Amino acid sequence: MLKRWLKRASSLIVFLLLWEFLPQAGLIDPILVPPPSRVLARGVALLADGVLLAHMWASLWRVFLGFTLASAVAVPAGIVLGLLPGLEEYMDLLIHALRPLAPPAWIPLAILWFGIGNKPAIFIIFMGTVFAMFTGVLSAAKGVDKRLVKTGLTLGATPRQVILHVVLPSLSPAIFAQLRIGIGLAWMCVIASEMVAVRRGLGFMMMEARNLFRTEDILLGMIVVGILGLGLDSILRLIEHRVLRWQKGLRAYELFGNIGRP
Repeated sequence: MLKRWLKRASSLIVFLLLWEFLPQAGLIDPILVPPPSRVLARGVALLADGVLLAHMWASLWRVFLGFTLASAVAVPAGIVLGLLPGLEEYMDLLIHALRPLAPPAWIPLAILWFGIGNKPAIFIIFMGTVFAMFTGVLSAAKGVDKRLVKTGLTLGATPRQVILHVVLPSLSPAIFAQLRIGIGLAWMCVIASEMVAVRRGLGFMMMEARNLFRTEDILLGMIVVGILGLGLDSILRLIEHRVLRWQKGLRAYELFGNIGRP
């Protein structure tokens, strides 16, 4: 276990050692790129003051709300439109016209509509994640084996039972993949939104640090975002592992079931 962990962390360890060495040796400007020891010391100080925790909590709460709202819209809508191609034709032009708009493009409207605070930030997160997740779920729903659906209906299953017991199990791997993509996009969006629309959060902390030329705070914010994003992704992977345990059993059955066959 330890050997596996060291193998996975080896590139990060080498990166941190180089990062510490180069500024200390004067090979790069320590004002522009302070070593990780200084960033860590700054993080400990901000944690002790409670400032960093306040920014972290504000960003986490916005990501949670925006991501949850986007998931609640993208997943059902993707499934419904994927299973009803006739309905998708009516929505296709609108979706593909809105999908290319980057999250920063929504910032002016978000501020005009919602003012300053959590609401515009949550709206920007929602708009920045919902179309990406929707498109992925839609594509997966289109690929559901229609023969399984017809077989279920032929055997007397109701449409609700077919969706619950045929469609959703088939789509579960794709849904979890889109949720993991969505959580990463949500962190990108929250940083962009907090730089202009709020007065607390990791994005606001980084923008304020830029104005005050506190490079340690900028790097600290980036590191914290990476850690929080990794933590949320790990939680989703753990849930996926528990929910989709049947997939591993299926793969094992397929593997060993072929042994002895010509």
